[in-house]
Amino acid sequence: MKTLNNIFAFITLVLAFAACEDDAEKAILKNQVAPNEFLAPSSSSYVLTLADKDAKLETFEWTAPDYGFPAGVSYELQIDHASNNFADAVEVLTTNSLSADVMVGAFNDYLLGLGLTPEEPAEIDLRVVATISDKVPAVFSSKQTITVTPYATIFPSIYGMGAGMNGWGPWPQNAVELVSSEFKKYYTVTQLVNGETFRFFEQLDWGPTSYNYPYFTTVSPELENANDGDSNFRVVGASGWYEIHVDLVNKTVVAEAAEEPQLYMVGAAVGGWDQALAVKMTFIKPGVFEGTADFINDAFRFFAQNDWGPTSYNYPYFTTVDANFENANDGDSNLRYVGTPGSQKVTVDLINKTVTLGDIPDPELYMTGDGLNGWSWDEGIYVPLTYVGAGEFEATATFTSGGAFRFFEQTDWGPTSYNYPYFTTVNAEFENANDGDSNFRYTGTTGSRTIHVNLTTKVVTLD
Repeated sequence: MKTLNNIFAFITLVLAFAACEDDAEKAILKNQVAPNEFLAPSSSSYVLTLADKDAKLETFEWTAPDYGFPAGVSYELQIDHASNNFADAVEVLTTNSLSADVMVGAFNDYLLGLGLTPEEPAEIDLRVVATISDKVPAVFSSKQTITVTPYATIFPSIYGMGAGMNGWGPWPQNAVELVSSEFKKYYTVTQLVNGETFRFFEQLDWGPTSYNYPYFTTVSPELENANDGDSNFRVVGASGWYEIHVDLVNKTVVAEAAEEPQLYMVGAAVGGWDQALAVKMTFIKPGVFEGTADFINDAFRFFAQNDWGPTSYNYPYFTTVDANFENANDGDSNLRYVGTPGSQKVTVDLINKTVTLGDIPDPELYMTGDGLNGWSWDEGIYVPLTYVGAGEFEATATFTSGGAFRFFEQTDWGPTSYNYPYFTTVNAEFENANDGDSNFRYTGTTGSRTIHVNLTTKVVTLD
């Protein structure tokens, strides 16, 4: 009898909840539910910085809607461009509380996913969507409008091209890469040739974007306007190595005489422990060198000068080393070559602390999802993209309207994938699926399309 009473009590509870759901739905449809209010944040303007990425940006707060009965409410914090009426709302988080802490780094990613431009202020709207059941319409809070300035999270290189450097082409072999670790500020060390000209380019090609002498307001006296029809830079300083700094924000170019960057391989593995036998490596860009040597199974080390000191790099200095090398554990922790003896090409990155053997393979990118052929890593189902250089991939595939998909670096679910919020500029025929994984949803007409994906500039376009 006790069990039967429990069953009756449970049924009564379920019916009561269903009745509450029905009452809540009717009340919402009749606009009788008091909506939740999004409370004013502590500031109306926020400037986000990379240095504060792990800090709290704000605690956003709101009130609870009044359904007329106690309810377990789920709240979804949304953002969108101001005055867009949340037509392209981006979900920031979901909680059961009346407040939420938002961290700088996470919020910055969502702002970039919304398409905001780094280092430029923009207005966004915030609101909270309250739900108690998938059978009951959502309740939308009032909104708050704030100004936010996101920061850049990636720093694409620019390139120098011209006879004043390595020659006017071909691309990409003769391009001089200027690296960046700060928004629109670039640096390299390169040789300049007196009397010759060059220009800076945003991509590894002649177009669409380049920067000539008149673009800048302050230029070092070692350079002048060539007045050659394209207003390129002409080198008027002595031929030699220069350290070059380009600032596209403040529009400045600084060129200062510098020493040639050097790196050598010395040791029994590459000819012997004699500086006269040192293998000089080729400077590629700041921190990166390449060199080819005949290796035997023995030890060696990298040196920043053709001498024993002051600077050298042994095995523990690096975080990622090709499996053909190991720690020699010889007192100096040199590198020992354990691969097949013979000629080998070595690439050393002193900034990222990597040692790579052989030609560096092109990066890989794949698509999978029901917006294509299905969520599967079976060959013929997933779609490989072709690497075309400078961080860009492309592929032609059949996209299914309404279907979702995602980009992956490997033919597996992990470790690395890229969903909608990763990108800052996305073709209008894609939207955030808001499916828990923030995948891409294709909203265009079903058919064959060519997609272009640039992981460096975070841009997705569609032909």
